[in-house]
Amino acid sequence: MNPDPLDPPLGEPLADFSIPGTPRAELQVRCHVTDLMLQSREIEDQTRVAYLRRQVQLWEALRSVTETCFSLWSQIPDGNRDRFIREALAVKERCAKEGQELVFAALKNPLQAKAIARVLLLGHNFLRTLDICLEALLRYPSQKSVTRKPVKTEVVIDWAVGGIRDWVVHYPYAFEKAGKGQKNPQKMAHVSRHYSTDRTVRSQISHKQIANIFMLRETTVADIERRGLAKLRAAFKTAQGGKIDLSELTDA
Repeated sequence: MNPDPLDPPLGEPLADFSIPGTPRAELQVRCHVTDLMLQSREIEDQTRVAYLRRQVQLWEALRSVTETCFSLWSQIPDGNRDRFIREALAVKERCAKEGQELVFAALKNPLQAKAIARVLLLGHNFLRTLDICLEALLRYPSQKSVTRKPVKTEVVIDWAVGGIRDWVVHYPYAFEKAGKGQKNPQKMAHVSRHYSTDRTVRSQISHKQIANIFMLRETTVADIERRGLAKLRAAFKTAQGGKIDLSELTDA
């Protein structure tokens, strides 16, 4: 039986991470690279950025930043809970900023429509991965606090999609059902389904389709686009000598 092209089996296993968190908490990270989840070489090469004095594809750079975050987390002393929380959050914020700068650098490349979608997907999943792993590390179930906080949490990362692919242990809602002694993996469908449309012309892609890719509200997508276009027009109007300053787009 041929594998589902939208959800292929995990690829080659790589180094795992075991990160001690707040007292009695532990984060287990299993890492893979699934070649079938990568785009064509032409698309991936369009996302190349300068990282550590060499040009690499964006997913490789984000992988290195995420691994650095995991390594720094594992070095934080866990004796003082308040100190651990402050330092873990500071590491996460620093790595998130570095990853966002790489995404913005990739967006400055001459990109085809699918390469733009690839860059945005990698950046989105990179940030979600840091947020979810930090939440697990601190045993903060946020909106699902009606259930007992798990001591040990496991996540499965596929670097080909920029971060988490399967959320193996999560905080279940009361109405979620599973077999005795089993947990329901929460699969992030947006990770394996890169595009909800085959169209490449922006005017033919609705806000709803973009919102479905990134799990956002249509109004949020429309607002981001409106503010982004306004800043882009302003950048063109103030351009001097053919040079356009796109730095303000980071606030869009």
